[in-house]
Amino acid sequence: MSDSPPTRHGAFDPRHYEELARLDPQSYAQAVQEVSEFGIYLLDEQGLIQSWNRGASNLTGYDAAEVLGQPFQMLFTGAAVAERVPQRTLEFVRANRHHRDEQARRKKNGESLTALCTLDAIRDDSGRLLAYVEVFSDITAQKEREAALYQRATRDALTGLANRGHFTEMATLEIERARRFNDPLSVALLDLDFFKRVNDTHGHDAGDLALITFAGVCQEMTRKIDLVGRIGGEELAILLPRANKEPAYEMLQRLRLRLMESPVRTADGTQFGLTVSIGLAALNPDIRDLRELLRNADAALYRAKREGRNRVEAWFE
Repeated sequence: MSDSPPTRHGAFDPRHYEELARLDPQSYAQAVQEVSEFGIYLLDEQGLIQSWNRGASNLTGYDAAEVLGQPFQMLFTGAAVAERVPQRTLEFVRANRHHRDEQARRKKNGESLTALCTLDAIRDDSGRLLAYVEVFSDITAQKEREAALYQRATRDALTGLANRGHFTEMATLEIERARRFNDPLSVALLDLDFFKRVNDTHGHDAGDLALITFAGVCQEMTRKIDLVGRIGGEELAILLPRANKEPAYEMLQRLRLRLMESPVRTADGTQFGLTVSIGLAALNPDIRDLRELLRNADAALYRAKREGRNRVEAWFE
């Protein structure tokens, strides 16, 4: 047998050793002992670690002596253990023989890693469970790159809010869902009052701080299911699923007052306040799409500005 076990598409191929693992798990563990890029180990039928290869040590920092005989759950982060991920994984494999997933695992130094894990049940010809074998790799860097790319594609660089494209995509999907289930939904447009005056008086850095403050208040005052997006220079939009006009209006009034209590403080000690004009529109059977809903919210926003700014106006059909 060669020192480098076979791979499939650049990854360790456990199928090459499937029969050996079934007939003699300990010989299997010995055969994969020197694989260095992938963690490969055996669990007994109780979920206790029975072998530990070089790759598992490389990826986690644990030596074999530190893990042998320990329960499967020791490899997981505290949050994953609290959510019963190890137990649920073993239960799934006992029932279905195979499980492949991305999981949060724990290193010896306390850091976490994102692992791509394949766990298989080994059974004899009569179906009796003999052991489990897992192959895992560290995909933390890959997931971080993916997250960074997603962040750049969907988020506004200054405020961290959804950008216009992402807001439009998610709002369109949410409108379709609301129509399907006959749920209420509202959209608000928010525009900082006299923002040009802020830039002209205090400079563009202060203007950026004003936008960051504005975004922070919007995120603070909205629910987890809401979506806040930056769709223009100083204009934000808030998608409010499962909220009709009345509760949406009340929340936006609270947001408006909260912003007035949140002064912007610049690096040189300058301080100034902000106010916002808000237009609100609720979904109804006559509105065909997001574009029409935003048009109604924009008309309400125009009325808020015309009536003196620093106020919330709702579109009334």
